[in-house]
Amino acid sequence: MAAQYDNRISLQKLEVFCLVVELGGVSRAAEHLIVAQPVVTAHVQSLQKRLGVKLLYRDGHRMRLTDGGERVYEWARETLSRTRELMRDLDGLAEGQRGTVAVSASMTVGSYLLPSMLATFRQSRPRAAIALTVSDPEHALDAVEQGDSDFAVLVADAPPDSAALCAEVVGEEEIVLVAAPDFEPALASVPMAALTDLPLVSSPGGHRRSLIDHRLADHGVRLRNVAIELGHPEAMKRATRDGLGMCLLFRASVERELADGELRRVELSDGELSVPLMVVLRVGKRLSPIQCELLDAVKHGVRERSPAPRRDVVPA
Repeated sequence: MAAQYDNRISLQKLEVFCLVVELGGVSRAAEHLIVAQPVVTAHVQSLQKRLGVKLLYRDGHRMRLTDGGERVYEWARETLSRTRELMRDLDGLAEGQRGTVAVSASMTVGSYLLPSMLATFRQSRPRAAIALTVSDPEHALDAVEQGDSDFAVLVADAPPDSAALCAEVVGEEEIVLVAAPDFEPALASVPMAALTDLPLVSSPGGHRRSLIDHRLADHGVRLRNVAIELGHPEAMKRATRDGLGMCLLFRASVERELADGELRRVELSDGELSVPLMVVLRVGKRLSPIQCELLDAVKHGVRERSPAPRRDVVPA
């Protein structure tokens, strides 16, 4: 079957084909779309016919891509991504006063840092439509690469390992040590080495724990007395308020509790801990006026709150 160009290929067929690939089969794609399996099969077969190339073959219980299918899948993802971006761009060609912006963010950034920035921006742009998706960094970056998000904001040790993405460090997010007001020992500050043996509330393995562990390792510190591991900052703060131990958290996630006196900060007397905050875009991405303005507002907000260097501390 010789490959040939057919201008009747619809975006719907590309979407269905991508779902079959990404969900691992026709039945799962049909469940996701709430349609009968023959409908999905018909879309894939029609796409194969219009392109003149076999896209999938069965390997046991799974459908796998042929060599031609691999190329068609890459093209389909790119086409759908650019189409989603185009729709948001066309909606934003009004001198920055209206339009659509989709932002993705990692948990701490999306839960604690961005909401007030986005709300302030939205109040000054009542005709703008802003959507924030909070997920793990991997999914946030994938959303940018696929065109589901216009840009991402996250804490990360290094730029994304993808030639399709570019990153800019726009600030630093502090890692602060906190404790309950009446937690014993009632220390105002501790040397960083003390973290090795102090009882700590921590997160389990994952992105947040990895970032903190890497920063501690830079100072020769390894946590040995973890009282409990909890997977969300809210749970970690609750256990810390209950006196189970001290806790290392990103400053954005504990600012309210520190201001209200629910938690107290314990200074690190001989060093600082922080991680880069970066914005990530797809290479070649053209932002609409409203998207540019929001991106600039986020960068400014992050830089405004990033910690200034402490002149009285010499890093260990």
